[in-house]
Amino acid sequence: MENYAKVMLYVYPLLKTVGKDYADHIRNKAILSHNNHMSAERLAEYIANEIIIKRSLERLKEDLEKVFGRLQERENQLLSFRYFGKRKQLREFLKNESAKSGWSERKYFREQKRLGEKVGAMMRSVGLTEERYKKEFADLDIFKRVARFVEEGRDEKISVEEKRLACAVKK
Repeated sequence: MENYAKVMLYVYPLLKTVGKDYADHIRNKAILSHNNHMSAERLAEYIANEIIIKRSLERLKEDLEKVFGRLQERENQLLSFRYFGKRKQLREFLKNESAKSGWSERKYFREQKRLGEKVGAMMRSVGLTEERYKKEFADLDIFKRVARFVEEGRDEKISVEEKRLACAVKK
């Protein structure tokens, strides 16, 4: 999966609060406009731009939810382990799957790889392309921080933690 797609997935759990924060920020800027050092015209442009960003974030959340809606329950579960911070549930999942169908560490990581490719393709099919990412999101602070996290390979620590959990379940 390409880095921009990983970044969008890692940011997804934050989109609800980020959208609310933008709405609060916009409202506060408008209410407190009399205390602002900007001209009225400049402030109006600023607020309009913030509204555009907020709507882009809302569309991103909707588009990602379309993708998640097309996945099977098990695939959504696997995605949540890797990207949405649900690693606590991973141990139980691995234990259950191992007992039921002989899931191995290797099979888990093959499934994650296959799912990553599938989700990446599905994201592109709903318009979540690298071009859109660069145009609408790459300059936003939260996306910059997560992109740096992914580019530096720190997301690989998640795989290491998953591997540690998988090994612990085997024992």
